[in-house]
Amino acid sequence: MKSVKKLAGLKKVLFVCVVCAAEVFFPSCASVKKAGTNAIASMLSGSDKNGRPLKKKAGDTDIMTVLTGENDPVLVSEFFPTALKMYELMQAAAPEHAGLAIMTGSLNVVYANAFVQAPADRLTDADYDVKRAELQRAKLHYLRGRDYILQVFEKRYKGFTDAYLSDDSERIASYVSRLSVADVAAAYWCAAGSLGAFSLDPLDADLLGALQGPVALLERAAALQPDYSDGAIWLVLAAFYAAAPATFGGDSERALSCYNEAMRVTDGKTVAPYLTYAESFCIPKNDKAGFEEALSKALAINPDEKPSARLMTLLNQKRARYLLENEDAYFFDW
Repeated sequence: MKSVKKLAGLKKVLFVCVVCAAEVFFPSCASVKKAGTNAIASMLSGSDKNGRPLKKKAGDTDIMTVLTGENDPVLVSEFFPTALKMYELMQAAAPEHAGLAIMTGSLNVVYANAFVQAPADRLTDADYDVKRAELQRAKLHYLRGRDYILQVFEKRYKGFTDAYLSDDSERIASYVSRLSVADVAAAYWCAAGSLGAFSLDPLDADLLGALQGPVALLERAAALQPDYSDGAIWLVLAAFYAAAPATFGGDSERALSCYNEAMRVTDGKTVAPYLTYAESFCIPKNDKAGFEEALSKALAINPDEKPSARLMTLLNQKRARYLLENEDAYFFDW
């Protein structure tokens, strides 16, 4: 009941967003002021119109913890599309608000990964058509998330988008070198969207030809803020370097180095690094024992020890259980 009340409260806030977004479609709605729209956009994104995090006062609650701290993933999965669309409507009402654009982009990436791709990955060959359609939906949202954030980078660094989507390493390096710590969150979600889409469709020529940008962006972000979001940057890099062929930037030594950095940041107290190790390192090496050990450690973590990340802990542990239950599909005996 408490969780339902929390989400009901968030729905009320998001309803206000729809009212504010009405000025996009009904310009005569004079009561909706741009200043008010920006204020709500800042509240929802936790950042100002320039994308800088808002200073919090003692006792302030992060609105997103209503979702990220939830202990009922099904409840969130059913509500998430509504929340996502509300953020997109609000972003349409405040297109110049960088903080809201970054938040809207990140929510698309989260939705693609946790609530579209993850369930689709669990479908069997008997549901091939459904699975394929859902993975295409996941790709769509990964790229939508990327594009929201590219708009922010383009305004900050004119020409960034063309460089990012190119295969010109010198040009990419020139733009990426301009990033500061203030760009780290946007860089992470932008690159995660790019690589998430590529992982689902590696034969997409446009994505294949634009791999250098997201990797360079993540490397720059990792250098600027190595401990960002419990090692999230390191984990995406580790998965990429472990999976990609050498001709496309794969590097097993760099993969392991990035994984070790993630473990350093988290001190082994979060689920995600164990999942990455099991899937990106143990499966390719046919290391069934290491696979089982890593996932057992993931399942031993108490989701309540970090309430603000409870939702992702539970979702990742669901993935860990699925992998263990289906481990025979990933390994073979000599």
